[in-house]
Amino acid sequence: MTFRVKAAFWGVVLILLSFSSLSAQDVRLERTDWAPDVKRALNDLMDAYGNGSASYDVNTYAVFDFDNTTAIFDVEEQLIVYQLETMAFAIHPDDLKDVLLTGLSDPDADLSSYGYMNGSYNDLFDDIVRAYSQLWGKYGPFTPQGLSDERLGVVHSDALWLEFAAKMRMSYDLVCDVEERSVAYPWVIYWFTGMTEREVYSLTRRSCRKFGAVETSLIVWESPKEIESKVGVVRVEWTSGVSVSENMKELWKAFHANGIDVWVCSASAVHAIIAAVDEWGLHDCCKGVVAMTVMLDEEGRYCSAYDYETGFGYYSLPNGAWKKTARPVKTQTEGVGKALAIVNVIAPEYDGQGPIAGFMDSSGDFNFCTEFKSLKLAVCFNRATRQPTCGGGLIAELALFERDVLGYDLAKANAAGDVLFLLQGRDENRFRSFRPSNATLRVGESEEILLAGDANRAQLETFVREKTTVRDALNVYSLKRSAEENSFGAPSGFLDEYSGYRSR
Repeated sequence: MTFRVKAAFWGVVLILLSFSSLSAQDVRLERTDWAPDVKRALNDLMDAYGNGSASYDVNTYAVFDFDNTTAIFDVEEQLIVYQLETMAFAIHPDDLKDVLLTGLSDPDADLSSYGYMNGSYNDLFDDIVRAYSQLWGKYGPFTPQGLSDERLGVVHSDALWLEFAAKMRMSYDLVCDVEERSVAYPWVIYWFTGMTEREVYSLTRRSCRKFGAVETSLIVWESPKEIESKVGVVRVEWTSGVSVSENMKELWKAFHANGIDVWVCSASAVHAIIAAVDEWGLHDCCKGVVAMTVMLDEEGRYCSAYDYETGFGYYSLPNGAWKKTARPVKTQTEGVGKALAIVNVIAPEYDGQGPIAGFMDSSGDFNFCTEFKSLKLAVCFNRATRQPTCGGGLIAELALFERDVLGYDLAKANAAGDVLFLLQGRDENRFRSFRPSNATLRVGESEEILLAGDANRAQLETFVREKTTVRDALNVYSLKRSAEENSFGAPSGFLDEYSGYRSR
């Protein structure tokens, strides 16, 4: 090879290397439907801490909640509806009541005051099992694959199916109201009892495919009046449709290009979440998933018991596969459990460092988005329903307080020793998307909502009037307080105890 050819060859190599480096470092958020302050802060984060920065650290990662954060609406809530619609179950009728009673409080206590039905858990589950058993006898046995479309047309015209479906779906809402989250969150996963990990994964992909392709709508199921039952007629409303927006895909790709690893920490079943990641084309940008784990029997099938010892998260592999994490989760991935899961599973992969950014929507994400000293920013996705008694409500207020009162951007917040909190609005209608605003358009509504209600506005005004610090706002108002304890005359808080802002 002549000198001139060699020079030309290495010149091309250097140009390509330079272009590759610049292209990675220049990947930023470009879409115009981000809230401007959120877009600016995320781009500032990549400028300051991405792999194009002199201060870049390879131990840099972000953690995302999935339901109502990565996705608009809830993957697992859609999945249980899909189970009911397709009759995709692996539970024998003789075992169903025991599965449904798993972990619940007094099965004979009268729950009529909650407004869903008349009677107790035992009464409700007797109605459900009776309908399920008769459906099993007429159309079963049921399997994780569900019934064929032809069979479903017949099943859905049977009043027994609506009796079963309406009461099963209502039971989820009831359990969430009656029980602690530590009981309610894993309880719904027990609906997968008898399925293999692969069957749960496949079921979720089919559900995401169906509900991702439909416009948002509110569906009402009412159990038939003509069927005699213990708890009477029940009515349940659920939201149809779930999506990962193009904005979220853009963000994950940008983080990946800038050397910021993306992890998911979810309170849904782990195999459901890795399926959702794959179905929406996020696999290659995702470093791993940590989520709820349940016990498996000797044949590798889901049991109705939480796995605190041998339940693992998953790394994503380049070939589209998944591999169990090096360490078990050892906690429920909700509330403080999400922070513990990061400590147990994710941080050891990064020399013990916590995340640089957190993404959230509710109380279940509050701990991991406020406790780590490593955090530079946290984005709350605005559901416009979160009162001061929810972590999503408190963070929404603080996002506005930091921006409009303290004048924070990323640099100023971090210089003051604070996490920059941000609020991203969304449009929950049609096929679901982000909005270039902090405010949200809720399902079926045309007027945007910034804060959920008067109590949020009153608490925010209290922060301004009393010149509250971010630290005090989080440490004081995250703990449960009555209206009498608050100067703004409304209850606040959602935690019985809190390790503290930036305490980890």
